[in-house]
Parts: sequence; C-alpha cells; structure tokens
Amino acid sequence: MDNRVQGVDIVGRAQELAFLGAFLGNATKGLAGTLIVSGDAGVGKTALVQHACLSPTFTGQVLTGAGLPLSATSIPLLALRHAFRAADTFDAGGQLALSSSGEVAANVPMVIDEWLDGLCRHHPVVLVIDDLQWVDQGTLDVLMYLIAGLAARRLAIIGTLRSGEVGEHHPLQRWLADIRRMPRIESFILAPLNRPDTEAQLSSLLGEPPHQSLVQDVFDHTAGNAYLNRLVIAGLEPTARHLPAALPADLKGAVLRSWRGLSMEARQLTQLMAVGGLPLPSSELGAISELNGGPLNVLALLREGADAGILECSLDGQRWWFHHPLITEALQHGLDGDERAKWHAIFAAYTESKVADQTTPDFSSLAALSDHYYLCGRPADAYHWALRACAGTGLPNGAAGQVELLRRAVDLHSKIPRPAESRYELLTRLRWAAEVTGDPEAELESIEALLADIDSTQQPLDAAELLVRRALLQFSTGREFISRSNLLQAVELGGSNKQSWQYAYALAEFAHVGLWNEDPDAPGLAAEALSVARNAGNSRALSFALTANSMAALLAGHPDEARPLAAEAANAAAQARDFWALLHATIWQANATEAWSSQDFAELMRAGRELLSQMDAPHLYLAKMAADEASSCLSIGRWQECEAALRVALGANPGAMGDIAARLTATRLAALQGRQGEAEAHLARAEEIYSQSSTFNNLDFDAVRAELLVTGGNPAAAFAAAMAGLSEEGQPPTMCEWLLPLAARALADQIQEARDEGRAFDSLMASLDDLVLQFPRALQESGLTTDHYDHQVEAFNLLYQAEVGRARKSPGNAMLWIRTADSCAAGALRWEECYCLWRAAESLLMHGHSLRPLASSMLRRGLSLANELQALPVQTRLLKLAQDARISTLGPVVDALTVEPAPLPGLTRREHEVLAFVIAGQSYAEIAESLVISQKTVSTHISNLLRKTGASNRIDLTRLATRPDR
Repeated sequence: MDNRVQGVDIVGRAQELAFLGAFLGNATKGLAGTLIVSGDAGVGKTALVQHACLSPTFTGQVLTGAGLPLSATSIPLLALRHAFRAADTFDAGGQLALSSSGEVAANVPMVIDEWLDGLCRHHPVVLVIDDLQWVDQGTLDVLMYLIAGLAARRLAIIGTLRSGEVGEHHPLQRWLADIRRMPRIESFILAPLNRPDTEAQLSSLLGEPPHQSLVQDVFDHTAGNAYLNRLVIAGLEPTARHLPAALPADLKGAVLRSWRGLSMEARQLTQLMAVGGLPLPSSELGAISELNGGPLNVLALLREGADAGILECSLDGQRWWFHHPLITEALQHGLDGDERAKWHAIFAAYTESKVADQTTPDFSSLAALSDHYYLCGRPADAYHWALRACAGTGLPNGAAGQVELLRRAVDLHSKIPRPAESRYELLTRLRWAAEVTGDPEAELESIEALLADIDSTQQPLDAAELLVRRALLQFSTGREFISRSNLLQAVELGGSNKQSWQYAYALAEFAHVGLWNEDPDAPGLAAEALSVARNAGNSRALSFALTANSMAALLAGHPDEARPLAAEAANAAAQARDFWALLHATIWQANATEAWSSQDFAELMRAGRELLSQMDAPHLYLAKMAADEASSCLSIGRWQECEAALRVALGANPGAMGDIAARLTATRLAALQGRQGEAEAHLARAEEIYSQSSTFNNLDFDAVRAELLVTGGNPAAAFAAAMAGLSEEGQPPTMCEWLLPLAARALADQIQEARDEGRAFDSLMASLDDLVLQFPRALQESGLTTDHYDHQVEAFNLLYQAEVGRARKSPGNAMLWIRTADSCAAGALRWEECYCLWRAAESLLMHGHSLRPLASSMLRRGLSLANELQALPVQTRLLKLAQDARISTLGPVVDALTVEPAPLPGLTRREHEVLAFVIAGQSYAEIAESLVISQKTVSTHISNLLRKTGASNRIDLTRLATRPDR
C-alpha cells in the first residue's frame, strides 16, 4: 500500500494507521488519551504520526515539537516552545517565563494545561512531541501534568522515542514507568518495513519498480529501516541490480552516530565482533579480545553497546550481536586491509581450537573458519574447511550456506596442490545445493560448467539430463522459452539407452514443448516417455512424463483424463522432491479443472503453495504459485485477495518466474484502478526480465500490454499489441480470450476519435472488417470445457461484438452492451462487467428520454461495481456521464412524469408512466410508492402493458420498449 498525504510519503503501515486513526477519533469525540510510539531511529515513527495527523479524517489542530540532542546547553521546554509556535494565540514570552536560574516557573504546567483546555473547546487538538529521549525534565513534567489532566476533552498527546537510545539507566525510563500506571495510556513499537513494503518504498524513490536482486540487497542491508533504505540507494539508477560495494558516506554517518559515542574500548570490541561475523557469548568474546590484546572487562562493554542501541543480547541471554546489519558492515569497512586480515587470523585460530574440542562441529563454525582463512589469505585452509562444512550438512537446512562455500571451493580448486576432489564432483555438489536452496542462477552456472567439462560421447545420459535441466533453468530465469533444440539434443543423447530414466525425462519435456507448438507427434512422444519412465522407476522422469500426457489429454478435449494424470504427476514430483516438477504438475492439474480466471483455480494454486511450503521448498516456487493465484483473483474482481497473494509472492526474492508473473498481474491491477504510471513501470520491468516476451506462450504479455495501452489512451499501440498476440504461432497464449475484444476496442476508440474530429476513418473501418473476417469469434483455450469457462467465452464473444457494433454504430448496440454486462457477470468477469455497464449507459443515453430510466439503472449499477473494484477510470467516466445527463447517483429514478412516453401505440399516459418504472427495474412496491397507488393497481397496469404489446414478461416488455429502431 502506498499512501501520500500533503507531502508525507509512507508505504505499508495499514494496521498502524488504523490504530492511530481510531486514537485520534477518540480525541475528536472528547476522550483525551496519550500514545507512545517507539522504534529504531529511521524506522518511520515521525512520518507515520504526521501522516495520521494530516489525514482528511482528522480536522483538529496539530501542534508539533521535537527534542534535540543538545550536549553543551539546555533550553527548558524547547520542544513545547516549538509545538506552540503554530498557535499564535499563545503568549510564549509571558506564559513560559523562566526563573532567573533558568528553571521553569512552578505554574507553567497549570498555565499550559489551562490554555490547551481552552483550545480544545474550539476544536480537537493533538500535541506531538518527537524524540522524547532528548527532551528536558521540565518538558517531561509538563507532559506528565497534561496526561494526568481532564479525561473529557478533545486532546490527544503523542510522543515518539528512539528505543535504541533509551537504555536501562536512561532518565526517561522512570517517566515512562510512571505514565504507564495512568489511565488512557497506549503504546506500540513500530517495526521495520517488511520486504514487500521495502520494495514499495524503493519503487517510490526510484520512480519505477526495482529489480528483485536490488530489493533483496537493500533488505539484507537495512532490515527494512525506511530512513536507511533512502540513504542506501542514494544516487542509484532505477535499473540497478545491486548495491555498490562501498556504503554512501551519509549512510555510514547515520549508522555509526551512536557508535561514535561509545568509549574507546567499546568501539574496539565492537569492531572485533564485526570482523568475527557471528553472534558469540561474552566469554568467547573475552578470550578472543585477550588474544588481540584488547580490553578484559567485556561484559560491561557489551552492556554499554546495548544501552547505545548498537548491540543486543539473544533471548536466551547467551550471545551478543549487532542490533542492525548495517552496523556490522560499516564497522568492517572502517578497518584497513592489514588490520582486518590480522583479526581474521585471530578468529581463525580461536575457532579452529574450539572446533577441535567438538565431537560434531556445527556448520556455522566450520563455515566461519573457511571465511576467516579465506579473508586472511590462506586459500588451502579456506578450501579444506569449506568442504568440511559442506560434508557435515544435510538437507535442506544447510544447503543455502553450501552454495557460496562450494563456489569458493570450485574457484580455489586449481590453486590447491593435488586436491582429493575432482572439479566435476565439486560442480555436481554445487548444482545440488543450488537446486535445493532455490538459486537458479548458481545452478545454471554449475550446469553450464559441467556441460563444458564432460564428454557427451562418454557420458551421454548425464549430458542429456543436464541439457533438460539447463532448458528449464533458462526458461525460469527469463532467458528463453524452453528450447526445442536443447531438448532434441537431449533426446538424441538419451536415446543411447532408450530404457533409461534420462531418455524418458528428455522425451517428456520435448513432448511438452511440442504440445505448446502444436506438433502432431507430441502426444505420441508423451505416451512413449510415460511408458519408459514407469519401467525405469524414476520419480522425477515419471512426474514430467505424466504432466506431458496430462497436457496432451487436455488439449485433445479430455479434461477428465488429464486431471488424474496431473495429480499422479504431483505425487511423483513430491516423492522426488523436484519442486519444478511439482509446480508444473499442479498448474496442469488446475488447468484441467477450471479456467485460470476462476476462484477454483486460485484455490488450487493456494493449496499447491501450501504443499510446497510444508515441503520447505525454496521461495521462488511458492512465489510463482502465489503470483498465479493473484492473477486468478484479479481476473474475477477479488482485488484485495490479489494484493494479498502478490505480497506473499514478493515477501522474499521470487526469482524470475514469480517476479514476471507478479509484475504482469500488478500491471493489470494498477491499470484497471487508474494508476497508469505504476502500471507502465511494472510492465517495463517485466519486459526487461523477459526480453523475448511474446515468445513465452504461458505468459500474458500481449493481452496485458494491449489492456494497459488502451486504458492509457493509446489505442493505435494497443491494437498493434493485441494483433501481436493474435499472430503468434502455436497454442493460444494466456489471456487469449481478451485479445480480440481489446483489438476491437482499440479500433472503436480510434474510429470514435476520428468521427469526433471530422477525420476520415475508412482505413480503420477496413482494418475492423479484416479483423472480423479473420477472427469471427473470440479465441479460447484448447480442450477446456466447463460451465464457468463457457460463460466466460460467451461473454468475450459478446464483448467483441459490442465493440465492433460501437465502431459501426450498429442499431441495437445498447441492448447488446446490457446483454454483454449480464454475460460477464455470469462468468465472474467483474472488471469487464463494469466496463460494459459504462458503455451500456453511454449508448442508452444517446437514444433520448425514452431510454433514460434504463440508462440510469445501468449507470448506477456500474458505479456501484466501480466503487467496489476501485476502478477509477470507469468510475470517473460514469460520474461524468451522470453529471452531463443530470442523473442522480444516489438511488433509482422516481420522477416518471419527466420521462417522455415510450413510442408504443395504444398506451394510456398512466401506462407510459408505469412502463418507465418497469424499464428502470423497479419493483411493484417501488412503483406503487412513487405513483401513490396500490400494488394491486400497479399489477393491473403491467398486465395491460403485457397484453397490449404482446410481451410475455417484464424483460420482454423492457426490450421491446427500448429497441433503438422504435
């Protein structure tokens, strides 16, 4: 969530803002209260409070002051003086008079209390004092007096404080303890931003969505501190993928401000800890410090660091570490290379002696040993301990740490005399660790190295398996759609043993890609792959073969056969712990169950994500599931659920697969809700990730691009984008159903603009005729036949026809728009329903007063849905339409006497009046109340209308009376 109020930018914080809004609301109602907001420096306390106070929902006066970190002097009541400057009725010189000794006069608290009480009689007042840790005792005394004052007045007091600077012995601690015993005191700790909110802030600062690698870098460095986020990206280009190696000077200054206030011994100890790189008990820190000739009173120095907000102790009271990760980095950078190397050697010696005493050394100690030896220039020892650490690591918890250690071992391998391990062995272990931890770039890097090292004529099955995995990784990292040439080579190599699981694996994926490209041989290849995989008894190959056969069955129109095949594939993938295969199988199981634009599909994706989570799968697979869930929720109008799923997807690095899917959905959501700039930025980043976007048939680039362009007022480019999607070979792309309605809409918009400006549009009409000739009906996915999807396909066909009718100014198009809106509603296509209701109301109003009641009904229905969806573009159009037509948006039209009689022969004036209400969709009771007659009389009039017109019911009567040719 991105909130902006009068220049105060803030992201996220919905729960905290709601709490503050309720707190200020109580003050408005006359219930005085006090709120203390604490948190780290830079976490966003001041911005949060400012945002709440400047909200339009709070209409009172805001008085803001702040404590200052003065050291050489003290100005009594400084924060209050600043706060009261905004109130020009306050006599600061007289009523805050000081004694000759500089102390606050004894009556000042009472004077301020009385003055504030007078202000509160006129309007609500909120007194905000920032940085309570720096205010003088006199200010604290005044605040205490105010807090203890009248409960029944419109006064809110908000104080913020930096929790890291209020240690156990800080003078503020006693004041806080005293006020907490008073009534009407509330408090909360403001936590740092989570990863999605960090991304939202970076997007705001950079002007476009950042790379996920940059988001991860920033989050790893700042731990979500809003102020540090701003500093750490200062000067970066929006396209940056990583933070620079050196920290900005302003950032170092902000991070180390409190550190510089420590004693020399405490600073030296904390620098030593930073080099160590791990939380340690005070006893071990003492021993290491002694080896370095440092201070011996370690525990006291650690407590000094904790009081300053630099250090913190673990919950079990055993280990000490830095409060914020940037402190560690800043302290490490503050040492010269020789000094760092010396301290790394000391840590290495100490850690090695500790490891020697352990029966089963822990992974972190072994990894730290490798790090220390590597950083002090001893590569052989670094290599030895890296492999020792990896050898003792099981699945899956240690895999993440193994990736970097094995990368180091591979890099050092050529420098080690007579290593026991081969490079092939190290690369294989690196590939295994990268796969388990979900690092596709590292895995692809290792596979490329393995393929370069091995002789495929000697190891054809190994090479075949590596080629298949490389093709999947190249796809998942956005390099290209799954390569047919790579897979063909894999099939040929695997064919050296046609009973092997590697052959089945290669053949299954070759069939999968063939099915996307409508290869007639692909179903037979999938069946062969399944037969070989079952005989080979390999779960991984079996899962891919089953999924390929599921896809083949679905495309052939047999979803009942496809579903159990995909379900079996998911089970086999789970048995093999192949998360890619499980993702792949789950998606095709969902495809065979219901259209992706459905609640059922979203729930299947959510269930798949939960299963992956239970299996401790890497986040990039969960992210792709969550992104697909978000896309489904958005398509059926559940945009809040869509936002929630997007937050899950982006809660950690989603990888290219999850990132691209999330970006495309975020593009649609932003465009449909009128945030055009945000939508364009999301799509730009998506296109950057997958440069050959239209070739990825499983993604909806062309439809999303066309929708964004048409909503952004560029119909010519929108038409080109839609036609690009319609022209792709192979299976219809995702969102293929949207392409023709969008293409026709883009042409209709251009034709309407030409009509309005008096320009010729013959070429545009010719393009429209060609479009209809080439594509008489909207596209649809192959194989799937469900009631829900059939409703959607019918809705898109009608939408296509309605747009064509709009361009041609076809008679009766108004009623077609109504029919299309109803069809969209039946298919849960709520955004399209909302759009159709706008077009219906617009078209109906072109036909004069006889259709005004029905137009009013469509307009209000559309406006209600637009409000629910927060579809600002359609909402704006409908409100403008209502304003121009002088239609009230607050309820049904009731003044039927102003409606001209419908042009139906033989009706009385009263029957004309009743007919207008019928067209507006009103009930018998509403008509009776409006015309001041009984419901029985209304029933009689409607019976006469049906008899005279030959209509069979009210719907037929409405259609007859609103036909444009009448």
